[in-house]
Amino acid sequence: YRDALPFLIQTVKSEKSGIQKRRLQFLLGQVYAHLGERENAYNAYEQIKKLSTPYDEVFNALVAQSQVATGDGEIIGELQKMAENKKNSAYLDRIYAAIGDVYLSRNNVEKAIENYLLAEEKSVRNGVEKALTHVTLGDIYFERKDFLKAEPRYSQALGALPRSSGNYARVEFRTDVLGELVPHMEVLARQDSLRQLAVQPDESDKIIEGELFRIGSIAKDRLGDFEFAVEVYNRHLTDFPESIRRKEVYHQLYQLYLRMGNRAMAKSLRDKIISEFPQSEYAAAMSDPDYEHVVRNYARVQDSLYQQTYLAYRQGQVETVQGNFKRAQKLFFNGHLMPKFMLLNALSLAQSGNPEQLNTALSELIQKHPGTEETKMAQQILAGLSEGKTLVANVQPFSGIDWESHIVAGNAADSVCFEKEKNLPHSLLLLFPPNSLRKNELLFAVSDFNFSNFQIRSFHTDYTYVSPYEALQIKPFRSFEEAGRYASMLAGDSIFRQNITTGIVPLVISDKNMEILRDGEPLENYISFVTNELNDGLSDSIPLIVSVKIPQTITETEKNVPLEPEKTGKPDISSKKPTPKQSERLTDEQRLEELERKAEEALRQTGDVFSKRDRERILKEREEARKEWIKQRERDLKQREKVRKEILKQRERERKQKLKEQERLRKEKLKERERIVQQRNEK
Repeated sequence: YRDALPFLIQTVKSEKSGIQKRRLQFLLGQVYAHLGERENAYNAYEQIKKLSTPYDEVFNALVAQSQVATGDGEIIGELQKMAENKKNSAYLDRIYAAIGDVYLSRNNVEKAIENYLLAEEKSVRNGVEKALTHVTLGDIYFERKDFLKAEPRYSQALGALPRSSGNYARVEFRTDVLGELVPHMEVLARQDSLRQLAVQPDESDKIIEGELFRIGSIAKDRLGDFEFAVEVYNRHLTDFPESIRRKEVYHQLYQLYLRMGNRAMAKSLRDKIISEFPQSEYAAAMSDPDYEHVVRNYARVQDSLYQQTYLAYRQGQVETVQGNFKRAQKLFFNGHLMPKFMLLNALSLAQSGNPEQLNTALSELIQKHPGTEETKMAQQILAGLSEGKTLVANVQPFSGIDWESHIVAGNAADSVCFEKEKNLPHSLLLLFPPNSLRKNELLFAVSDFNFSNFQIRSFHTDYTYVSPYEALQIKPFRSFEEAGRYASMLAGDSIFRQNITTGIVPLVISDKNMEILRDGEPLENYISFVTNELNDGLSDSIPLIVSVKIPQTITETEKNVPLEPEKTGKPDISSKKPTPKQSERLTDEQRLEELERKAEEALRQTGDVFSKRDRERILKEREEARKEWIKQRERDLKQREKVRKEILKQRERERKQKLKEQERLRKEKLKERERIVQQRNEK
C-alpha cells in the first residue's frame, strides 16, 4: 500500500473526470486509514467535499471521517446536523454509529455507548452495518465484563457478519462461550434478588452456590478470563465457607494463581489443601514433584501421557498401560481424558487375562463417567461377556480421536455362518460413528477420487446404516481382492486424506454377507470373521481395520490405473475361454458367460483402446458430473447456512421470551416486596 501512495496521489492530481477524481480521493483516504495515518486519511476524505460532490457522497465521506477522527470537534456537530435533517431519517443508524466512533476514539466511552444504542434503536436495516454496531457495543460490554449485555449483541451480529470479516472468528467464539456462560449468570442474578427478598433463602443459597462454581469453571477454562474467575471463586469461598466444593475451589484458585504468576497466592492455596484435606486426590497430586509443571502445561502433558498409553496398549505393553493409568489417576483424576485412560486400563486387563478385574474396571468406568462414548463401549463389552462371549486379544477401542473398533467375539456356535467365497460381488464400506463427519464432504471426496482415477469404471455410492455405525457403501467390485485394491488406492491418495481428516474404517464385504448384517447379525462378529477367516496374508490385501487418516507407506497411484493386477507374462486362463460363434444361438448360461468375459476384458483395457472421440466424450461426461457435484455441494452449503440462520432466529426469539419472563419475575418481586412492606407497616 505504501509503495502505491505516490502513484495514487499523482493520479488524483491529474484526473480530469470529477466522478473518477472523487472515487480516487476516497480510495486515497482508505489507503491512509489502512496504513494507520489517521490525520492524512481524515484530510483526504475532507477534500472530497470540495469537488462539487453530491450529497450522498458527502455523507459517506463524513461517516468515513468519523472512523479516523482524532481531536476534531467539528465533525460531531456536522453529524448531529445531519441527524436533524429529515431526509436522512433512513440513515440515522449510520450517523449515530459514526458519532459513537468519534466519541470512542476520544475514550469517551459513555457517550459512545449512548450513540451506539441510538444507532441500534434507529436502524431500519438488518445488514452488516447494524451487525458492526452490535459488535462494537458487544466489545465494550465484554471488556467491562457485562456479559449479560454483550451476549445478545454478539449473537445478533453473528447471523449478519460475512465469514470473510476480520471480526467473524472472535464474534463466533464469544457467542459460543457467552451462550454457555450467560444462562448461569441470569440464574445467579435472579436467585440473588430472591435471596435479598428472603424468598426461600435456603433453596436460593443452594442454587447460587452451584451457579458460582459453574460460572467460575467456564470463565477459567473456556473464556480464559482469569481475573473474573478468581473474583467468582473468591465470592464462592466467602458466601459458602462450608461448601462440599471448597477443596475444588481451592484447587481451581491454585491453578489460576499459578497461571497468573502469583506464586505466593498459589503456595497459600496449596498449603490450605494439604492442611485441610490431607487425604484428598488434590493433596496426593500435589505431592508429585512435577505437579507445578503439569498444572502449567495441563492439556499438553495429559495428552502426551494418553498417547504414550495408547501406543503401549497397541503394542501389548500391559505393565506400561497400567502404570500410566495410575499416574493419570493421580495427576488427571478430573481430566476429560480420564474415561479413555480407564478404558485402556480395563482392556489391558483383558490382554493380561484377568476377567474379574476387567469386569470391576468396566463397572467403575460406567459408574464414574455415565453418558460418555467409553461408557457405552464398556456397557457393550460387559453385555457380551455376560452372554458367554470372550474379548478378542487384539481388541481395539473406537472413538472420535482415531480409535478404530471394539470387538467382542462370540463362540462359533453363536454366530451366523458368513460366506467365505471371495470371488463374488463385493462392496467397500467406509464406516464412521454417527454425526462424526460431514457426509457431503466424504461423498464428494470419494466421487472426486473416482473421477480422477477411473475413466472406464463407474461406481455407485450410497449411505447406509450398519449398527452401530453409518457407512458410505461403494460398489460394485468383482471380488474381495479387487475391493481391497481399491481401498488401498483410496487410502494412499494424498488429496483424499487431505480432504477427509476424520478417522474412518474401511471394510470389504460381499453382497451376501451384507444381507446377513442387515438381518441383524452384529458387525463385530463379521469383523472377527474377516480377521480370522478372510485376511489370509495375501500380498494384495489391505489391513482391513485401519483408519484412512493414519499415514501409510502406499505409493501414489497414477491416473487410469486398472483395478486388476498387472499381467505377469503367465497365460491368462480367463481370456482363453472359447468364444461362441456369432451364428450359434446362445443359451442363458453362455450369454451370461459372454457378458462376464466382455466385462472382464473392459476392466483390463486401458485408455489407449478408445478412440480420441470416445476419450473426449468420457472426459466431457466426467467433467459434467464433477460440476454437478460441485453445484450440489454449493446447494448443500446454502441450505446449511439457511438452517444456521433459522437457529439464530430461534435463539433470538428465545432470548426475547427469556427477557419477557425476567421482566415478569421482576414485577412479581416488586409486588411481593410492596406486599411485605405493607404488612410491616400494618403491624
